[in-house]
Amino acid sequence: MKMDTQKNMNLQNNISFLRIRPCDSDNEIYLNSRKKEGTSSFYIDKPVDLEKIHKKDFQTISDSKLDESFQWFVTYKNWKEFEDVDSHRIVFRSSNNLENDMEVISRLNPSYVLLTDLENIKFLKSIQPSLNFKISKYVNSIEEAKESMAKGVQDLWLRDWSYKEIKELKNNSNFELFERTLFSLVDVNKARKLLSKIQFTNFLQLRDVRGYKRFPTNWSPGSGKEIPKLNGLTYNVSSSFKSTNFEKILSKAQEGNEINNDELEELFKTSGKHINKIAEVADNLNRSINKDDVTFVKNRNINYTNQCYFKCGFCGFSKGPKSLNLKEKPYNLEPQEVVKRSVEAFNDGASEVCLQGGIHPEYTGKFYLELVKQIKKEVPDLHIHGFTPLEIWQGAETINLSVEDYLTLLKDAGLNTLPGTAAEILDNRIRKYLCPDKITSEQWGYVMEVAHSLEIKSTATIMFGHIDDIKSWVNHFDLIKRIQKRTKGFTEIVPLPFVHMGSPIFLQGKSMPGPTWDEVTLIHALARIYFYGSIDNIQASWVKLGHDGASKLLHAGVNDLGGTLINENISRASGADHGQHTTDIEFVELIEKSNKKPFLRNTLYTEKKSLSAISNLENVIKL
Repeated sequence: MKMDTQKNMNLQNNISFLRIRPCDSDNEIYLNSRKKEGTSSFYIDKPVDLEKIHKKDFQTISDSKLDESFQWFVTYKNWKEFEDVDSHRIVFRSSNNLENDMEVISRLNPSYVLLTDLENIKFLKSIQPSLNFKISKYVNSIEEAKESMAKGVQDLWLRDWSYKEIKELKNNSNFELFERTLFSLVDVNKARKLLSKIQFTNFLQLRDVRGYKRFPTNWSPGSGKEIPKLNGLTYNVSSSFKSTNFEKILSKAQEGNEINNDELEELFKTSGKHINKIAEVADNLNRSINKDDVTFVKNRNINYTNQCYFKCGFCGFSKGPKSLNLKEKPYNLEPQEVVKRSVEAFNDGASEVCLQGGIHPEYTGKFYLELVKQIKKEVPDLHIHGFTPLEIWQGAETINLSVEDYLTLLKDAGLNTLPGTAAEILDNRIRKYLCPDKITSEQWGYVMEVAHSLEIKSTATIMFGHIDDIKSWVNHFDLIKRIQKRTKGFTEIVPLPFVHMGSPIFLQGKSMPGPTWDEVTLIHALARIYFYGSIDNIQASWVKLGHDGASKLLHAGVNDLGGTLINENISRASGADHGQHTTDIEFVELIEKSNKKPFLRNTLYTEKKSLSAISNLENVIKL
């Protein structure tokens, strides 16, 4: 009871709206036209080809249970037909008979109650705290919408409203308005169980990670396309959401105080223009630590094999055995070739080599040990940043050593730091479907804690925008912070937006098409706020975001751009248009155009050199 009440309190100034229209036709031209105008949902009131409509990414609601819709309208006359239907799929149409309404609502617990008029709203609000539904109403004009919201309606059904009318309503209302889809209240795991394959794909395409209606744009991580014209640092003008405690939490953060997980979750729900305020606070906090300095490291990335026996749904990089007829050929670099590339990088001015690859079925822990030894033998001063917690775990198992003993051997051989990848989302609810045979969240954390105890520092990453949710973001951040408080071993946080184009899980219709730009901005900014005082460096992945995207985030709490890389292949295998190499000159130009000061750093951030005053900057720079 208390939780429901609190939830309603947090949402009291936020009104959702649904753009819906009666379905007049399933003609291809008609459907394409409706899609262009922004319609996301149809009311089915005549026989149509539902499969065709669902394939066009529309959601549907119907009066008849015989129609395979996302949701159904239920009345007192037919409610008994729906006793076995999940409550998320029920919208109850109220009547003027309060006794009848109460019976249906209490028995079916619908997700929405659609008012026919405003007379019964007091009754509905009186029973709402003990049940979990939202009060909805069809509105036909701006004045009717304003009156409905003032009396307590929480959800508006806009039938054939133009974007101009919606914008006018936003401008003439004291409420925050955010757009939803029919099935917005349902999380991904729940939807997977409730919906057909076509419907589930549709559900994922229409929404963002947080459940808001996805604002149409051609941009996505890795696409190489320009981010649309921004309103500050955000572009979604159809959604504005902020919690009741929004200003209070931000004020707390601005003063440098730690925010808790509940407060983090509230801020993650923020949408639209309010994300700009979060970014501003993050920018101020970053300045208090790093001033206007922006760093990068000169390094080379070596992906030594793309063969992997793990079946991670998101990965477009890994390949099976050579016997399979695959689009891209499996490869496996010989150790001598890896050493050769490491020497080349060092001679070119790199201070670091980053070693990551698939888990080759023939690799054991000895392979990684020998690789480190050979590199250090040829270039002892080169920093080796290598091997994910998955590689460490698998490597230790294959030679019957504990994680601690194996990491000790690697350190003695010359391994300096660990990349914080293979984390994806540190929430086992999500990992169950995203990377089911990979190490668990707890195992990932254990490897990191052991590494830190041996004075092997590491980075920490989060990959987002696939089948995740806000709760998983909070759980991920929480685990990282708890480890950091115990070990102080993480040097940086690196949010990695999901690149969907070549990803198996997306091609199978089982993931979202990456995060939105607003979510990218939000997660970087909140990483700065949440980890303020514990992790000083927030990195933007230019590999995923391009130079344009990364540069914009320099005003949202980011102070680092990662490395020059040379030959990064993992993101490109998933469809990214960029990611191979960024020169020193390009980094300097990017940073200075953002009115920041460029610095070359080492892996551990313990040394850095200003590049601002360098004239006639050469492509080879050494610390």
